[in-house]
Amino acid sequence: MGDKPTAAMVLSLIGGLFVIFGGAALAFVGSLIGSLNVTGTGAASSTALGLGIAGVIMGIIMVVGGFMMYSKPTSAKMWGVIVLILSIISWVTALGGFFIGFLLGLIGSILALTFKPTMAPGAMPPPMMSSSMPMGSAPMGSMGMTCKNCGASIPAGATRCPSCGANL
Repeated sequence: MGDKPTAAMVLSLIGGLFVIFGGAALAFVGSLIGSLNVTGTGAASSTALGLGIAGVIMGIIMVVGGFMMYSKPTSAKMWGVIVLILSIISWVTALGGFFIGFLLGLIGSILALTFKPTMAPGAMPPPMMSSSMPMGSAPMGSMGMTCKNCGASIPAGATRCPSCGANL
């Protein structure tokens, strides 16, 4: 696994573009029906136009979601949920992005939901220090501790220096 959900971003981005094109096609058909001036088609025209515009907006949000997954991998799951919901709703508003947009958005969102960023070696969080420990001292039980009194090596979990007997 990489540090960024590249595949999720690419699939969500392409899926969002297809949803934009599907919404634009539906809006175009709606405006075309409205321009024919056929009696009884006004409601169908305005419905298709409205759904098409909603599809374009949803496709834009899917594209933004794809970029956000990549730029902020810690929020990949949240954007994955958003892209998943919009992909499903795109069936109604944008013809599913000619089905391809729905499918790519679905796969991209699932990849984002299952993404786990890798931690770089040495990037482990530092051990928690208790409030009773003085600042600058190593936490109890850590490997490689040395006695401040005599400099001897102290094993993990020890409370006294095995060499001089000083309290840790």
